[in-house]
Amino acid sequence: MCVDQQLFHSGVRGRADTYKKNAKDTNASKMSPKTQEARVISEALKGQTIHVPNLYSILKGWPVKANVNYERLVPVVEDAFDRQSPNLREKYRRADYARFVSLYYPHPEWDRVQTLALYIIWLFCWDDAIDQQGTVDLSNNLLRAKTRRDNTIRVLEYVLGLAPKFGSDTQFSQADYELKVIGDELKKAYTQEQRQVFMSQMRRYIGNCHEEQTMRLQGTLPSIESYSELRHGTAAVWTLCALVESVIQEIRYSSLVDQYIRFGLSENISEHIRYMEQIQTIWSETSRAVWITNDILSLRKEIPKEGSESVVNAIPIIMKHEGKCPQQAVDALLAELATSVAAFEAAAIGLEEAADKGERELLKTYCDACRCMVTGSILFSLESSRYKLEDCLNEDGSLDILL
Repeated sequence: MCVDQQLFHSGVRGRADTYKKNAKDTNASKMSPKTQEARVISEALKGQTIHVPNLYSILKGWPVKANVNYERLVPVVEDAFDRQSPNLREKYRRADYARFVSLYYPHPEWDRVQTLALYIIWLFCWDDAIDQQGTVDLSNNLLRAKTRRDNTIRVLEYVLGLAPKFGSDTQFSQADYELKVIGDELKKAYTQEQRQVFMSQMRRYIGNCHEEQTMRLQGTLPSIESYSELRHGTAAVWTLCALVESVIQEIRYSSLVDQYIRFGLSENISEHIRYMEQIQTIWSETSRAVWITNDILSLRKEIPKEGSESVVNAIPIIMKHEGKCPQQAVDALLAELATSVAAFEAAAIGLEEAADKGERELLKTYCDACRCMVTGSILFSLESSRYKLEDCLNEDGSLDILL
């Protein structure tokens, strides 16, 4: 049995003694029980090594592609960084987000991928400005962060043409320039109903980010079921996918993955295919695969150096609620990833079988666009300085990550 199981499994004798020792060593007697547990979990992770097999072997030949416009994207991304916080600008440049855009969206033409790039840059910068430890006071001040999020919602409503005027209580900062451009493009490409759907998912994303920050600051770790639902929002895959479609005139509330992909492909999928259950499966499994792999690959950078914040990540959550050690938690997530891939592939086959002969090629491209969102996210995580994994990669594509 893992040492971590002794820490987190309620049925193991000695857990209380271990807990008290850790609490004493970290001066946890002054902390709330939740804060104490968050500290213990963080300390249990530090110094552990997790082994991650080559993730592409689980993805069963899913394609890895790059947009041919990568070099043209670099100045677009650099220009966007010039409008962001100076203390984060150099870090963003080292991370090479133009590379992320090209890997995540290999199919869109130049005019489309520019809009997608601006949204990606805004998304990363907006999230980091609030949630990155040690950046600004928003990271540790829930009230100020909530005010910022509420303002973002009002700005979005205005730029999408869903609010009649710019309210006096709304602040439009230089960093919101990307939202203005995105809003202008969506007003040209989308109906009001489609923009309302996109706005609904943006509210969901922003609200879930607030919930995640609350958990982090309060030392709370939810159940894995609750976290999975939360992660579908904070991973932002559904909002990213909402930017793909520019030609579909009628969409459902849950079809944001679908919208995003079709914005990039600029082609229509017939209505009887669009509303099939398999389409919903494609969207949800794309999101699940992205957040599972991201949680594994980002854990190293998320562990706080000090303090009492919880690591709101699937690995410590599984450790706490299922009594597993870090490696066992990783293995459980990898098993869930394999299940997700199988569900995705079954849905993709069902879509191709239901399609007319002339539409099958489009559906193959459509599903490949979803697959590339997963593989692109993984490759960027392995390459980028953002995740600090350059010294962890083995020759066979596996990883040994020292936490």
